[in-house]
Amino acid sequence: MERTATREEAVARLGSAFKGALGAVRRLRGRDTHRPGELSFAQYHLLFALAEREELSAGELALAADLSPATVTQLLDSLASMGFVERVRSERDRRVVTCTLTEPGRELLTARRSRFERRWHAALAEFSVEQVSAAAAIIDRLAAFYDGLDAEGHESA
Repeated sequence: MERTATREEAVARLGSAFKGALGAVRRLRGRDTHRPGELSFAQYHLLFALAEREELSAGELALAADLSPATVTQLLDSLASMGFVERVRSERDRRVVTCTLTEPGRELLTARRSRFERRWHAALAEFSVEQVSAAAAIIDRLAAFYDGLDAEGHESA
């Protein structure tokens, strides 16, 4: 018979799994530069942020994608040169340049989202709706926890 984990053991396991997931994302980002001719994880992240909000300035996009403005500018330069993003001076404020997805950008995202979502759903298929909902609530709580540490001026883990 299998022993049930204590709450302390379960919380420790959650912490370990969370750190492991963060490490996997870091490794994914690190592999980006080793795939010539393909868009990077960060570039896709920008495109998805644009798709959700239709039109954003580079600064708004940096916030939405959780990247530095300098990084966003570099990524936008390459995305614009590939024809996936268009930059247009704002009609409301001529000092602001907004970014939008082009039709090729939308098509690329649709294809990427389709491939990604199949794998995402397959990875989570064995879990019930309640379990997935609980996991989402826990991840939201962890995000708030880490944001709270930063806001309080404490070192993060």
